[in-house]
Amino acid sequence: MSKKSQVSFVRPAEPAFLTKFKKDVGFKEGPNVDTKRQELPAPGDNSDDSDKEDEEPQIVVLKEGDLTAEEVKELKLQVKKDEKSDEIPPDGKILFRKPVKRSTEEQSSGLSSFSNKKKKQEEKKAKRDLVAANSTPKQVRNSNLLSFGDEEEEN
Repeated sequence: MSKKSQVSFVRPAEPAFLTKFKKDVGFKEGPNVDTKRQELPAPGDNSDDSDKEDEEPQIVVLKEGDLTAEEVKELKLQVKKDEKSDEIPPDGKILFRKPVKRSTEEQSSGLSSFSNKKKKQEEKKAKRDLVAANSTPKQVRNSNLLSFGDEEEEN
């Protein structure tokens, strides 16, 4: 056998003055390695996954198209079935799945990545471009000023 498996720890005897002091104070020994290795008994079925009937949210139907209590129950059952199908395979390998593509209706349901501020800035920019295209400013050239692009423009 190897030397590693033969290594063990032997706790030395506690000195007499420490045992007397602990006895006088009323010291209780805390958990040791062996007690920590023991599995604790389950204190009952405390599963937070399932909602109890009295803890479920109250369902109020205000207008047509709102979910009813029966529809919510059906959706919960579907979600539970989906969770079971997404379990980890027994061989422990990770499964990668392609994400479900959204339909064009979902994409154009009023959600956009632009804020109102950006929209207003784009509208102002478009108006300025229209005004600039309609009016042609007079081109004034002063030959005394330095210009680096004159050679390209003359050709």
